[in-house]
Amino acid sequence: MTSAKRLFLMKKLKEKYNVKGRVASHYVAAGFSVTINPPLTGVDFTAAKHGVRYAGIILWEKKTYNVDIVEKAHSIGEKYRVKPLIILYGSGPSITREAVEKARELGVIIRRIRE
Repeated sequence: MTSAKRLFLMKKLKEKYNVKGRVASHYVAAGFSVTINPPLTGVDFTAAKHGVRYAGIILWEKKTYNVDIVEKAHSIGEKYRVKPLIILYGSGPSITREAVEKARELGVIIRRIRE
């Protein structure tokens, strides 16, 4: 159950940041502390919970992504010492099977959020 403070923050994120805010609000609801547009190059948001930091790249354009995006996320994870996330927002973006297999090898987390 989310508190009134979290609900308020989720609403403000959605109003101010559109797609990034919608994705970030899911993480706020789950109890993460979220930063949108962090100073990390190539990262859309960061989320932290229980001492573990995640760096997320949000994809929402209707196109198919390949292994390049997974390798980019992995390099960001190693550079900033965070766990890399790739968020596929909506039903538009898709990712190839090779990219999914490469993500499993490299430890990149891929999630889809539909609203």
